[in-house]
This record gives sequence, C-alpha cells and structure tokens, in this order.
Amino acid sequence: MDEVITDTLALYDDPSSVRPREDLGGAAFVAHGWYSATRDWARGALLLDQAGLTGSASPLRRSMIEHALALFWLSSAPEAVLASLRKAQQENIRKLGKAMAGRGWSVPAELIEELVSPAVNGSTEDTNIHVTNLSLRLGQPNLLVAWLHETATCHASLSSASRYRATWPTDEPIDLTDVLIPQSGKDQLALLLLLASDGFNQFLTGMPWKHQLIELERRFGEALAKGHVGA
Repeated sequence: MDEVITDTLALYDDPSSVRPREDLGGAAFVAHGWYSATRDWARGALLLDQAGLTGSASPLRRSMIEHALALFWLSSAPEAVLASLRKAQQENIRKLGKAMAGRGWSVPAELIEELVSPAVNGSTEDTNIHVTNLSLRLGQPNLLVAWLHETATCHASLSSASRYRATWPTDEPIDLTDVLIPQSGKDQLALLLLLASDGFNQFLTGMPWKHQLIELERRFGEALAKGHVGA
C-alpha cells in the first residue's frame, strides 16, 4: 500500500508535465488547488500515521473526502459550481465582517463591502456546497458515512474525548474490549488519493493518467486483499 500511495502522489510531482484543459477556464485552476491540497493532507496524514497518531489525522482525512467529492462535482458542471462557490465565498466574507464589526479589528468595513459587491447570484448547485447533499448528488453515500465518521472526532465532542479513554489516569482497571484502537490509515489514504486523482484527471488535456490510474487501482485492490488475508 505504501508503494501505491507513493506512485499516486508521484503523478503530480511535476505539474508542468501535464496541461490543464483550456475550455474549463477558472475551473481548472480551482481543481489544481483542490487536488494539490488533497496531496498535502495525504502527506500530513502519513506523517501522523508514522508517528502512531493515525486517529489524530481525522481532520486531514475529512478534508480529503470533501475535496475528492468536490473535484467530481466541479467537473460535472464547471460554470454553475464556480457561481455557487463565489456566492459561498461572499457569504463567508459577510460573516467574517459581522464577527469583526465593532471589536477593534483593523480591517475596514469598506473593504468587506467591496469584497461582497456586486452580489453573486449563485446557481442551482448552491445546495451542494454541503457535503451531505453533494455526496448524494454524486451517488456516493458510503463517502458520506466515512465523512461523518471522521467529522465526529474533528470537533469538541464525546467522540473526540473517547479516543483517549485508555490513557485516563485511574487506579481502577479499564475494560478496553469496546475501545476502538485506530489501525493504520494507509488503506483509506490510498483510496482517497486515487479517487481525487480520478477526479482531477478530468481537468487535464487528454486525461493522461487514465491507464496509470487503472493500474494503480488494480494494485490497490491486490494490496487491500493481502492486508485482509494477513489480518
């Protein structure tokens, strides 16, 4: 599985080796940013995994799921999705301006107003900004389950605390039979990298990674099967 991850990451080690589709305009640049971020999160999750902190990589894996889904979403309706993204960005800027208002921040209100003018109307894709809707829109309910699982430990919650039950100082013996001990997250990282690579390949002229990805996905299946046999 390590080799699958390494070889998948190597696909875009040199962005100049491929050409983005010119007919997609700004969507291709957004896809480049999303895919590059996904690669960075994978590398960060690998470092945590190597340090024995697989469970603490939940925020990184969660973001990988979101962006892998988003790449397929963007490729399905580039202009509409970009309009929805612009609208969502303006809404976030308004919220930021409201949170800073009257609290001594140095950002002038005029700048906030300039950033949200003129208002963007969005599109029929607005509702798919939310991962729940997006995963169903793309027919990926299993990724929604994975995203919700990771989300549970990304925020201050009972789930985020329960992972550390085994380290709680106490004189009483702790029954660990029902405690989920995270194993290596490499299987999931490989899967999400392959998914994101499939999505990003659609933004490249001639889809140059098609055959490489087919081979990588075959190797992933073999590595996964061997891992299950040895478990």
